Amino acid sequence: MHSIWEQRHSLDYMKDGEKPGLETAKRLWRTLRPHRGKLYIVLGLTALGVILSLIPPLIIRAIIDQALAHHHLHLLIGLASLLVIVPAARAILTVAQNYLNTVVAQGIIFDLRTALYEHAQDLGLDFYTQTMAGDIHSRLINDLNAVQRVLSRTLNGLFINVLTIVLTLGTMFYLNARLAIIALFILPAFAWPVMAYGQKSYRVITKAQRALSQLTAHLEETLTLSGILVVKSFGTKEREATQFRTLSDVVRHTQIQQSLVGQWLGLVVQILSAFGPALLYGYGGYLVLTHQAELGTIVAFATYLGQLFAPASSLAGANTTLIGGLAVFDRIFRFLDLKISVPEPLVSAPEPGPTPQSPVGLIFDHVSFSYPSLASRSSDFDARSPERVLRDIHFEAPAGQLTALVGPSGAGKSTILALAARFYDPDEGQVLLAHHPLSQYREDVLRRVIAVVTQEVFLFHTTLEDNIRYGLPTASARDVQEAIEAAQLGDLVQSLPQGLKTIVGERGYRLSGGEKQRVAIARAILRNPRILLLDEATSSLDSHAERLIGEALIRLFQGRTVIAIAHRLSTILAADQILVIHQGQIVERGTHHELLAHRPRGLYAQLYHEQFDPQMPVNTAP
Repeated sequence: MHSIWEQRHSLDYMKDGEKPGLETAKRLWRTLRPHRGKLYIVLGLTALGVILSLIPPLIIRAIIDQALAHHHLHLLIGLASLLVIVPAARAILTVAQNYLNTVVAQGIIFDLRTALYEHAQDLGLDFYTQTMAGDIHSRLINDLNAVQRVLSRTLNGLFINVLTIVLTLGTMFYLNARLAIIALFILPAFAWPVMAYGQKSYRVITKAQRALSQLTAHLEETLTLSGILVVKSFGTKEREATQFRTLSDVVRHTQIQQSLVGQWLGLVVQILSAFGPALLYGYGGYLVLTHQAELGTIVAFATYLGQLFAPASSLAGANTTLIGGLAVFDRIFRFLDLKISVPEPLVSAPEPGPTPQSPVGLIFDHVSFSYPSLASRSSDFDARSPERVLRDIHFEAPAGQLTALVGPSGAGKSTILALAARFYDPDEGQVLLAHHPLSQYREDVLRRVIAVVTQEVFLFHTTLEDNIRYGLPTASARDVQEAIEAAQLGDLVQSLPQGLKTIVGERGYRLSGGEKQRVAIARAILRNPRILLLDEATSSLDSHAERLIGEALIRLFQGRTVIAIAHRLSTILAADQILVIHQGQIVERGTHHELLAHRPRGLYAQLYHEQFDPQMPVNTAP
């Protein structure tokens, strides 16, 4: 049996374990393009630093073979001074190099973070309904932290290692070719342990990243306001804590494995590194005794050999290092490559005219729809047709009129509203605005024309005023006050300790459900849309609040095209047309009186009689 955690959706469909190819490297190079100027300066400073690192052994050689051998005091003082000056100069270069390297790395991370966030905003609702928020946040936090390590260690480190080996070996051959050849025979000994542990290290790193992603997702679910309310309500703290301990234990094990791989590698390299100097000093001592080499040359060689160990070890596992580094970018690029299900049009339709104040109608032209599967983003998805949610929906919401959608739960009413707002595109048919498909309008045009008040109101953790102004930050204080009065929020504002400046809390937790819905209605009033979509906009209002807001809704409806969903039929009895939705189809349509008169045993009549006593007079005000 799978655990609850294993049943939660994640981004594992992105095949994190796959090795990235040449295309990832090319794409990384394109990503670096805006920063290449600074990057070249970093590489130049790095090269100069490597050159300076080769000078101290030569100074030591000169001290032993010239200053000490010939008792030259002034030369000794000068060379000893250089042993301070050269490392100091190299240290200054290192500071400048590290600064510029950080600037470049943070610039790249800024670009990637911005691209990830903006792409995540463009992804359709189907992505968010099937992906855990923690997985998304992991891409923007954990993966980008790994990018910092890749840029500072892998890419720059490979350049340093190659340059160090080339220049050091060149200097060694210049000093003594026979000793340099011995060094060349010693260096391959470091390739075996690195290559043996390289692949294992890559697998452990990938595993650790996935474990961190899952832990982050669990935190996002259980330590937010909504999540902790559910946990406390059902008394599942121990269960979630156990799950957290399990996930945290996986992270602990993967981090230990990752650390131990490096520790064992370091141990083997240290053991092998002891043979190099021993062989060098043995053979070098023989050359000194037989007057074939000078002592200072042997000491310089030993220093150079020590400088070769680390870069030679790194280059031996360069393939794995590159794959491990590119794997981080591959995870990011795969996210950026996720298909946008509701794309911006290549050729945009004109904004509906003639004036922003004119109402405009919506037409559903034989629309069928099924919710897309997140797995369909993967190339190996078995494209079996998902179940249809809507089938051949055809109706017109005339300009300036109220169209009501009613029906049992799960009938497809909210899906119709989602298509009207272009949160999704239909599989078949079209949704037309001013005789143009919604897919031909830019998103900014649609959002100026269409406003949505959803059943589940989301308020930001900021002031009440900012939440009301959210759709129109430039609104005047007078417009805000009028929207507050129209939405019957005046008493609420006066009762709050800081009025409009009161922080409403995460998701508006300080407000009741009815108050939050009135804030959402105030948002819509302030936005002044030409088309208004209401999804159970009064579902959380008590009878008193519903009566108070009825007048506000009447004013809001005037001159606008409205499509409204309501289980409370009292709110839509005066609708210009009522569409009865059942199992994804329109089964009845007409006004309230027409539906009761012509379909006395129809679905609408059944819903109506369930809510009202047939003997009671019916209030037809919305």
